Amino acid sequence: MTYGSEHRTDAPSARVRFRDPFRWIIENPGTVDLIGFGGASFLVLISALWTGSIGWWTLFSVPMIAAGALCRVRPLFGVLLIGALAVLHLLVNVPVVMGDVMTFYAMFCAVAYGRPPVHGIGVAAGMLGVFAQATYWGINALRGEFGGLGEALISFFGLGLVGTITIVAVWALANLQRARVRQLALTRDRAEQALREREQRTALAVAAERARIAREMHDVVAHSLSVIIAQADGGRFVAAQKPEQAAEVLATIGETGRAALADMRSLLGVLRQEDETSFGPQPGPEMLGDLTGRVVKAGLPVDLQIDGSLEGLPHALGVSVFRLVQESLTNVLKHAGPGTTAAVRITRSPQQLVLEVLDDGQGTDAAADGQGHGLTGMRERVSVFGGTLQAGPLPSRGYRVRAVVPLTGSLEPPSDRTSR
Repeated sequence: MTYGSEHRTDAPSARVRFRDPFRWIIENPGTVDLIGFGGASFLVLISALWTGSIGWWTLFSVPMIAAGALCRVRPLFGVLLIGALAVLHLLVNVPVVMGDVMTFYAMFCAVAYGRPPVHGIGVAAGMLGVFAQATYWGINALRGEFGGLGEALISFFGLGLVGTITIVAVWALANLQRARVRQLALTRDRAEQALREREQRTALAVAAERARIAREMHDVVAHSLSVIIAQADGGRFVAAQKPEQAAEVLATIGETGRAALADMRSLLGVLRQEDETSFGPQPGPEMLGDLTGRVVKAGLPVDLQIDGSLEGLPHALGVSVFRLVQESLTNVLKHAGPGTTAAVRITRSPQQLVLEVLDDGQGTDAAADGQGHGLTGMRERVSVFGGTLQAGPLPSRGYRVRAVVPLTGSLEPPSDRTSR
């Protein structure tokens, strides 16, 4: 079921990835830039070939435009390559080419997408380009026929001021883009963290549910098999001495087996998570009479006394009361020895619910290995409702299990409260 749901979740996302062009553009910046800047440089080259105007202007512009494909994915390499080409065409006395526009884009990408050291390199490269252009035009103004020192200074400082303002504007825009990228990354991280936390909560809920089902399975199987074994052992003697009563023993075994099978099918249906599974009613306090009746038929006399009404108890608490009595009587059948009698006392007051199961058997079974999960499961059931459980041999003879559950607070376990 889990694998199928994962498959259904991944398949639509894959279709969206290919059908949504805007999402594809965002997720593949290198490919998009390669197509865009590669196509632009190719068009410039074709235009120069068509018009026959190939020269330094084209030879520098084409690689500078093509290098723009590296600026977002490799900002350091892009800014160094474009900056070197920008300085190089000045050295061959070509002051301005179309590719000079790419110097601002390279600086923008260095600040917006590069690491902190790349920021400084990008800004330094931009200022170096401004200084180189201002120096070039200042020298030309000084050497001109109608130029002089004043014209040279005006050209140098004027271009330097305009270039600096442009660099600052590009730097500010790049920082805004960098903040936006960081915010998007933070939002994505938070979304992934929330997804992981939700998956962890789901896994914990599944583990808790499986632990609950394991306790239910233990109670069902242990009780039913104990009754069946006791009936089978007694049935051998009955069949030999009173054959007419053997049918009653077999009927009890059949009823117990069918009830256990129905409970196990219900619990296994939860594990399979099949929608078509029909679940039988969960046992509750109203079924304690049937439970003690089966135990009596198994050969253990049981005296059931209930002081106060058990109606109105939350469903989860009612199931736990039934399971506590069932597990306690199962332990009496298994460990108390022959000739034992048991008593079940349930007292409900406005403040608390007290459940006691006592027997006059041998107390602690020396043959048991002490590794069973019955008492552990009972303690877990009681602790869910903030109660306590005490279990141990009595001073003279017998064994007692006593559970106290407060009724003044919330009676629902945490899982039930959260599910609503």
